[in-house]
This record gives sequence, C-alpha cells and structure tokens, in this order.
Amino acid sequence: MNTNQANAESYRVPDELLPEPPDDLDYDDYWANPPETSDELNSMSANYNAPPDTGETDSKGSIADKLVALAEERCDFGVTEDGATFGRRDGSPVVRMLRGGNTSLRSELANAYRKAHRKTPSSQALADAMSVIEGMAQDAEPTPVALRVAATPDQRVWLDVGDKAEHVICLTPQGWHVYAPNSGDRVPVLFRRTKLTGPLPLPASTASEEYGQSLSDMGELWDVLNVAAPDRPLVLGWLVAALCQPDVPRPILALFGEQGTGKSTAAKVLVALTDPSAAPLRKPPRDADAWVNTAQASWVVAIDNLSEIRDWFSDSLCRAVTGDADVRRRLYSDEDVTVFNFMRSIILNGIDVGALRGDLADRALVVTLAPIAESRRRSEHDLNQSREAAYPRVFAALLGLCCRVLAELPNVKLDSSPRMADYARVLAALDQIGATTGGLDRYNEQARSLAADTLSAEPVVLAMQEHLSDTFTGTSAELLDQLEAAAYPEGARKPSDWPKNARAVTSILKRNAPALRKQGWDVSEGAKDPRARSTTWHLTRPEIARIPHSQRSTLAPEPENLRVTSDTSNKNAPSLVEPLDEAPAPSEPAQVTQPALLLNLERPCKRCGNLPDKHGLGDTGLCVKCETSQP
Repeated sequence: MNTNQANAESYRVPDELLPEPPDDLDYDDYWANPPETSDELNSMSANYNAPPDTGETDSKGSIADKLVALAEERCDFGVTEDGATFGRRDGSPVVRMLRGGNTSLRSELANAYRKAHRKTPSSQALADAMSVIEGMAQDAEPTPVALRVAATPDQRVWLDVGDKAEHVICLTPQGWHVYAPNSGDRVPVLFRRTKLTGPLPLPASTASEEYGQSLSDMGELWDVLNVAAPDRPLVLGWLVAALCQPDVPRPILALFGEQGTGKSTAAKVLVALTDPSAAPLRKPPRDADAWVNTAQASWVVAIDNLSEIRDWFSDSLCRAVTGDADVRRRLYSDEDVTVFNFMRSIILNGIDVGALRGDLADRALVVTLAPIAESRRRSEHDLNQSREAAYPRVFAALLGLCCRVLAELPNVKLDSSPRMADYARVLAALDQIGATTGGLDRYNEQARSLAADTLSAEPVVLAMQEHLSDTFTGTSAELLDQLEAAAYPEGARKPSDWPKNARAVTSILKRNAPALRKQGWDVSEGAKDPRARSTTWHLTRPEIARIPHSQRSTLAPEPENLRVTSDTSNKNAPSLVEPLDEAPAPSEPAQVTQPALLLNLERPCKRCGNLPDKHGLGDTGLCVKCETSQP
C-alpha cells in the first residue's frame, strides 16, 4: 500500500515520528517495511489506537515496571551480611550483585530486556527499576555470600569453580565431589564473582574415589615450582589452608629471591591452583584505598615485584590476614555507605624488602628461592604447556589431600601454638598423614629466624641486647634514658629511627614483644601510673629468663669481677657465674649454678608486707605495685 492508495481520512506518517513497534509486532519486520500512513499503522496492531506523537511509546514508569517484572521472573532477591543486595536465578549458587558494572544484575537485566523487547531501556528506567528491586532485596534476611571458598557447619568446604556452568566442588573428610547445579544438584552456599574470577582447573573426574587419591600426582607440582625440598611442606600447607580453611587466618606467603629464581612463575602457579584470575599478579598498591579495591575482588591476592613494605601497607596486610573491614561512602550518595569485609590468602614476591615489622613477621611465611641453573631453565612456552597439562592432575591430588587433612585435623594436638595456630595444625596434619616430613618443625624454625631478623632492624632492641642489665623494671621513659646514656654517650649521634619519646618506646616494645619472647626474653607490662601516664615494663634477658623462678634466690648484687656465661653443651642449662681472674672456689652446687640477681624475691615488701611477684623488690625495698603507687 502507498500514499495514493490511502483514503481521505488517512494521513502520511513522517519518518521522524515513526514510533517503536508495538509489543506484538516483530521488530525486524516492522523496520524493514515501516508503515507509511496512519491507516497502515492502525492496522498493524489492534492495541495501537492513536496517531503517533513526539513522546515515547512507553512511559519511563511502564518500562521500569516491565524491568521489575522481568527481574522477578528470573531471580530471587536477597542481601548479604555486609548490606549489599543481590539477585540469583533459581537453583544457582552464584549471585549477581545488583550493582557492580558488567557483572551485576543491572547489566544482565538491561540485556534481557533488550532481547525481549528489541529495544534498550533508558538509564532512568533502569535506575527506577533497580531502586524498586533493591527495596525488595532489603526485605530478606541477611545471607552469607562467599568469594571462591565457603564452609558449612557440617565440616564441608565448598569451592566455586568459577566456570559458566557454575560447578561447585564439595570437600569433606570422606572425599570430594563436583556438583553441577544446572543439572539439578543443590548447593547450600552462595558465591559472588568479580571481573577477576577465573575458572579453576576442573578435575578429570567428579569424585575423589575415582581420581586423585595418590599423592604421586603432587610431584608434578615441584616440576614447575622452584621450591627447595625443605620448604615444600610449607608451600603445600599454604595451598591446603587456602582451599579448605576459609574462616581462619592463613599466613602471608612471601617468595623472596634474586632475579631469575622464578618468583613470579611460582606465584602464578599457586594462584592458578587456588583462585585463577585474568590478572594473577598485581602491582603494589599506592595507598590503603587502592589496597582495599585490590583485596576485595579476589580470594587470593598476589603482589608482584615488591621492593619495600611501608608501615601503612604492613598494617593493611596484617588486617587482611586476620579479617579486615572498610567502610566507604557509596558513590553518588551523601549518606549511604558501602562495607567491605574480607579475609584473604596473600602472596608477596620480591628480591628484598628488608626486615619485616614484628606483627607482620608473626603472620608471614618466607620461602627463599634459589637461582635456577642454566641447564635447568625452560622456555616460557614449554613451561606453560607443562603447567596446563599438569593442572587437572595436580588439582585433583590437591583436593584429595585437603580431604585427608580435614579428616586428620581433629586428631592434631600441638604442644605449643604459634601466632598462625590453624596453619600450624595443617602442617602437623600433613606430617601425621605422611604427606610431608618435618613441616611443623621447619615452620617453627623459620618463625624464630624471622623474629631475630625483625629485632635486628630496631635500634632500641639492639641497644637492649647490648647494654641492658640482667633485669630491668621501670617506665618507658626510664628505659629510654638508660639506653641513650649507654649507647650514645656525650651527645653521640643517634640513628634517624631512634625513638623521640617514651610513647614511641612503648609502641616499639608492644610491637616487638612476641619476637623478643621467641628469642627468650621475659617481657611483661606492669601497672600504669594514672598520674604520670606512664607504662612500667619488666624485662629479663634470655640467659636469666630461662632459669626457673624457684632457683632465683636471694643472692647479693653481682660483683664487678663476675660475668654470666652459658654452658654451650646444654642449651637448657642455667648460666654459670665465674670469677674473671681466679679459678672457681669449691662451693655448694646451688651457689655455683645460680646467677647473681639484683632483686630479692623472698623478703617481704617494706610497705605492704607481702612477698613480691616474679619481678622481686626494687632498690627501695618495695614491690612493683607499691613502688609505682608511691608519691
């Protein structure tokens, strides 16, 4: 039909006024042969009752309503424990956050509307619809939503494979199994994904009883990792902890070594087995905000080519290990806030970052990589092929190892627990099931070594080790004065990081107290004087602290011609008091084997009449409590 065929009551529809096709018409057919007259337009749809005008066919409100209805058909809505809203399709273990770029439900909903209606919803319509959907989500009870790894009270651990089919791996003490939710399997946990969430290597089988029972497949891991045999139990323990202990602190794995030791390659392999990502290695963050953005997007965060660890970054790493929370104002909002809660598995690599601060050293696991001989070097292409071929076998074996560790953990008993106690129990479990040998001993040895390195970077601690007497009881200010007088007499130049005041000394002692105790020091904080606003410290050198209190008797002050030495044949033996210029005179064993102490432990306090605690009496004859409280 053309214009000449139109009747008198019909009029020509200008091209610029042609409306979008009615919902019951085919989009492509409509625009291939658009109506030329109002009669043609009316005849195409019984629902079209008026001539077109310059306005939209659908109001913004009606489009928003259609978007809300479409969302309700596709998803259930909920809210996380952090207050973030999400939607998820029925039976899916993966949620879509309502906000969050091209991985959000907003983007998915806009695309679904375009497919259904052959046109793109306006930004305003989407905004109106999302406001309604967020309100519906807020009505739900808060639900835990995990990133990559989740645990349930029945001792099961769930891993989000991260693929499009939404496979989930369940780890139990009895074995592991791959769930396929799209096939009807129900998963009792929910996961979120980010732009950085990549797929784990799916094992060749769906159950541990069919594949991955043997630990021999783990040998392929060391073919692509340049880790010395003594440190392999530490790395293996870190892998197991990252996969099956989502709710407890895990140590920071620090890969150090000179150029060409395979640090970056090792980090990439470990990330591929725990939390694959399009960006497996990240550059060091420039500030705390950049770190939060980095950490909240991945389960495993690997920082590449780290050259130094600034104080703010050291603090941020410590919080990320034990659990951190960051509150920020939501974009385009004056009052609403966004909460980021995260506990991460962290990998650092670098050539040398200097001595770690005490609190970070307590949470660190340092593995030093040796140079790779030229005869053992492989091309990047060959190495990548070997890794890709080995991943499914190594990953399956690793899953089986995780299950065996979960079964063994209830039987693990530690004589003493380090700072990363849960990781230490994993190492002990690996030793007990025969997967490793000496892993826990190696970790304890390393912890002592890191403590010594940490102390060597503190001028105050070095001064204490060199100049402090057997015992010290006093305030931080008194300790500072005593150390300055001994280490820097007559105005000698102090190092730039020497503490400026007593408060700085208190901070140093509190931060390094765990490392000092690892070295044998007895460090304790006494009562505070509210008037002086000072802290009293009780410090005892290792050679004295290791002697039982029952053997520290009422000996006179140490003469100048006596020195304290150690019996190197027995590390647990007490120190001996020897004259400098003459042979030791025969005496009772108790007098020979006990060091001379300045403090009396058996005489009562002159003021309160009570026997003193382990710190003894001061020069005034008063106990610590009375001495600090006297005017």
